[in-house]
Amino acid sequence: MSAGSEQSRAAPTREFYESFPYPWPPMSMPSLEDPFFETVMLNQSIGDFSHRSIPADGRIWVAGCGTNQAVYTALRFPHCRVLGSDLSEASLDFSKRTAMALDIRNLELRAEDLNEAAYDAQFDYIISTGVVHHNREPARALATIAKALRRGGVLELMVYNQFHRRLNTSIQQAVRLITREGDRVSTFEDELDVARALVELVPGAGESAAYFRAAHRSEVADSLIQPVEASYTVSTLRDLARSCGLDLLLPCPNQFDKALGHLWSLAVPSPALQARIDGLPDASRWQLANLLKMEQSPMLWFYLRHESEVPSRGYEMTANESFLRHAFKPAATRVRNYFRNASELAYTAGKSMFPYPAPPIDPLMQKVLAQMDGERSMREVLADVGVDTTARDTVSEIRLRSTTSVFPYLRAVARNGLYADPTQ
Repeated sequence: MSAGSEQSRAAPTREFYESFPYPWPPMSMPSLEDPFFETVMLNQSIGDFSHRSIPADGRIWVAGCGTNQAVYTALRFPHCRVLGSDLSEASLDFSKRTAMALDIRNLELRAEDLNEAAYDAQFDYIISTGVVHHNREPARALATIAKALRRGGVLELMVYNQFHRRLNTSIQQAVRLITREGDRVSTFEDELDVARALVELVPGAGESAAYFRAAHRSEVADSLIQPVEASYTVSTLRDLARSCGLDLLLPCPNQFDKALGHLWSLAVPSPALQARIDGLPDASRWQLANLLKMEQSPMLWFYLRHESEVPSRGYEMTANESFLRHAFKPAATRVRNYFRNASELAYTAGKSMFPYPAPPIDPLMQKVLAQMDGERSMREVLADVGVDTTARDTVSEIRLRSTTSVFPYLRAVARNGLYADPTQ
């Protein structure tokens, strides 16, 4: 395929994000005092309680970084070398200006089409969230990412959940019927105006309409007039991943599911049926939850590895067993926020630092934290507080809610009684 035809296939997405850089830069950016805190929690999020899978000085690629994800990643992992790439020069300009305002030194930014990148086993950790589903050739994009991932490395991938996109897909198609019928040429601004009007007409979409009335124009455009978009179920996402030599490792905890209380666990009243569900491979159980919970299912946000590195029936029970074997101590550092001027991309450091993380509000997590002394195993502590440690979903939920990047309350302790050192 010629370079010209390659560019023409990427043109609609590039043009869209030149017009609507996304997401809009946040009003604040957090920075943790402990430079290794996020590396520890990332490793625990993938079930590695020795904290060694993702090195503290590793290489990270944010593939499709938008306006700020590479910047945020460089802040989270200050000893790692971070590459952020995007096909939108406008989005990269926001990233460059923000990085300069925050004096970030471990970040490189490149303008490149994901389909044309030629990295080979170079990255320990790759982040690509909200990108592959906007590619006209998602398998090609994901194959590029897979090739760039080193053996033992981890990909954090998010694509749209089909059950979450019903309103968005309907509005996108309706907008095109109105603005492009008869091969008419429309502008993005015209389509955005039409989309804002149409969302008000959808029955039962009052809450969504109110949200879009208040949202920044870039967010409304990305949701309602994006020119290239696909959505998936767990099953079709896994098929895509395996066609590229990857497989699903574990769900990736994220702030959106945390806020909504969406979990992959699926409890049924029949013990016999519950046993049959619990006996399914990981991906089959997640697909079942996806199908039955529909709009209430979590986002399709997963950690992936090379397919040869993921057991055929899944990895979750291995992660849970390691979690139960380990001893933990409460994790603690401090956070400083950098605040953005409302009209510019100038960030100013807040005057104070605050304890991080804030104490959990969940009563069970409070009990668990209170008993974590770095000596007794998690299995012993959970037994003391009355938790059935043979229940897969129960253990998975507690692991997620206590030792991951979104719930960073506990840090695994090495067998000699010291924290596992991410720098060694």
